[in-house]
Amino acid sequence: MAVAFGPDGLLYALELPDMAGFPALGNGKVVRIKSSGKVEDVITGLNVPGGMTWGPDGQLSTSDYSAVPAPTYGRGRILRFDVAFGY
Repeated sequence: MAVAFGPDGLLYALELPDMAGFPALGNGKVVRIKSSGKVEDVITGLNVPGGMTWGPDGQLSTSDYSAVPAPTYGRGRILRFDVAFGY
């Protein structure tokens, strides 16, 4: 869904697996790609995220409920996370 380099210089990717043609709630996650090529989960349990960005404060912000019908789940939201960096 999105990729961005973190303050630690590593690449972070926002993933939303497709579950039988529709993304299931709780399956979104942010992964970190380490310099060794190892991929590790950083944030899990996101509900249909649509984007992410790093703020000037070093926190990671992601959208949640960004691509689901509003009458069913309400409005989307922005979540902020303190991420432990994986140097």
